[in-house]
Amino acid sequence: MPVITMFIRKDALPAVFSALCLVLSLSGCDDKSPTVDLFATAPQSTNEPCQRQPEFIIDQNNGRYPLWPQSDGAENINYRTNELAKIEKDQGKTLKYYSLAIVIQANKTTQLLSEESFIPQEAQLQATALYSLIAAAQECYKAAPPSSNTQLTRYSFMLDAANEYSRFVEERIQRHWDKTPYSQSEKTQIGGMSEWMVKGSAGKVIRAYNKVIDDFNQLIH
Repeated sequence: MPVITMFIRKDALPAVFSALCLVLSLSGCDDKSPTVDLFATAPQSTNEPCQRQPEFIIDQNNGRYPLWPQSDGAENINYRTNELAKIEKDQGKTLKYYSLAIVIQANKTTQLLSEESFIPQEAQLQATALYSLIAAAQECYKAAPPSSNTQLTRYSFMLDAANEYSRFVEERIQRHWDKTPYSQSEKTQIGGMSEWMVKGSAGKVIRAYNKVIDDFNQLIH
């Protein structure tokens, strides 16, 4: 089954940690009534929406781009998009829905912004879609009953990571739009392990994206 991998800089050391498997819980902020409770009990966990789902794994390759060829990447995104549509049909636009939607959109955005050159207008459209999903997820999070502080805390970690990621996305787009050159000091960091410290760099976006994926993989039922 296809998986989505993290992005890691070429000159960075290989990631040595593995992601936890994902089973997402639900929130009830959509107009539709969820088919199960927000945090289902053990008997409900046998329902289709609560079955284990393929996790988003960390890319063990120490390159900037995903391991898969472009065609495989598209196939994986299509699978995830179909999965997202099924969640919406069965349960509505719940916190589970928006969490997966954020990851899908972040993957698309990161692939675009990891290029040395990109069209700022196209990148801004991707970023706007991302902001909208994060805002909707936050509304679902606020509306969720505090029946399980552990689950909600895990969602809060992911949303915090997504917010930080979106800020770095905006920095990257703005720098590209303004055609701001890297300083001599920044140039020494580009391509190295400290690139994430450079404002508006691809490395900073990629590092933040990896954090989103890591937190997403740790969401539990």
